[in-house]
Amino acid sequence: MSGGDDRSDNRRDSPTDGRVRAALLAAVVIGAFVEVRVGTPHRHYEWLVDAFALAAVGVAGAAAALRSEAAAAPARQQRDRNERTPRPDATAPLCRFVAAPAVPAVPAVPAAQPARPRPYLRERPTDLSVPRFGEGARAQGYPWQLPERTVQNGIAADEAVVGALTIRAASVVGPGHRCGLPAEPRQDSYRIGRSRDSRYAIVAVADGLSSAALSDAGATTASSQAVTLLREQIETVGFDRLDVKELYGRIAESVTAHAAGRGVGTSQMATVLITAVIAEPDANGVAQAWVGWLGDSSAWTLDPRVALWRFAAGEAKDRAAAVVSNEVTGRLPDMPHLAVDRHVALSPGAALALVTDGVGDAWADPAGNVNEYFANAWRSPVPATRFTADVGFDAPQCLDDRTAVVVWNGSGP
Repeated sequence: MSGGDDRSDNRRDSPTDGRVRAALLAAVVIGAFVEVRVGTPHRHYEWLVDAFALAAVGVAGAAAALRSEAAAAPARQQRDRNERTPRPDATAPLCRFVAAPAVPAVPAVPAAQPARPRPYLRERPTDLSVPRFGEGARAQGYPWQLPERTVQNGIAADEAVVGALTIRAASVVGPGHRCGLPAEPRQDSYRIGRSRDSRYAIVAVADGLSSAALSDAGATTASSQAVTLLREQIETVGFDRLDVKELYGRIAESVTAHAAGRGVGTSQMATVLITAVIAEPDANGVAQAWVGWLGDSSAWTLDPRVALWRFAAGEAKDRAAAVVSNEVTGRLPDMPHLAVDRHVALSPGAALALVTDGVGDAWADPAGNVNEYFANAWRSPVPATRFTADVGFDAPQCLDDRTAVVVWNGSGP
């Protein structure tokens, strides 16, 4: 705006514009008068004509020069003002434009997907995440139901490290217990623990009898008390003097007291139990394990060089009989005096498994390949999720609850 005002003022105030126009006009009038009035050749007046012509040319040239100077003055003034104005730092970014606020995009409407065909099923398809042997069990595919009373969860799992020992544990309610209306509770229970100095791992696995109405409570009490009492024995008498009779006698007292508190007989809380204490490896890398048991739960060992779980302790069933009996000869809390124990040595990389008969019966069956599968799958520790899926295996006639706790001497090969 200020540049335009200067230029208009300069045009109005120029002192030469009027005089130049008057001189040019006088020159033209005199020349014309001489040409017209004299009417004779310019021989006598040519010097006068030439003088007037030269004067006109000079005046015209001077006027052009003055006008050019006047026209250039505003440009020089603008240039001077620009030079006096501070210039921005060349390193500073220049804001060339300001972006308008972003307009939120309208979410695209997903294209309609064609409906997928649904297969016609009478029951839930078999879970493909669990290993399946043969044709599997039909009950494996039925929906899981819930018991009428509040009970322990249908699935339990753990993993832990105690010194150089690695532990995985899982318990899954069996297909035969979970698909009825109402469903039966998981009657298996396990507990894992350690000594205060972490030199010993402690394991207890209980299996409540199906004939006992509250056997799940009996199994939970037995397994919990077993770990607590074994920790006490380790601290008082030491690993080498663990007493299985005293241990199972005190566990029986706890189960009996629990039954009395619920106003039921001891037979309603009947359970079998297997326990173990695994010591830290010695200088040769060998870990000694103490195993005590009452009933048909069992202990198995695995040599990582041989793909086979071998029976090590527990109440072995007569597999040669025409009918394999599931009747137990000893149980808590009524027969603690029948508990027995033994020691097992675990070489480096070897494993000890404590299992209920839902797993042990499948491992002991020579007609199937369940044992071989688990020997390869558990040759070394696996994640607890994978371990739990394995415990939930699907096999013909394997309908009972299944529980396994495996202790590896080391982290595996």
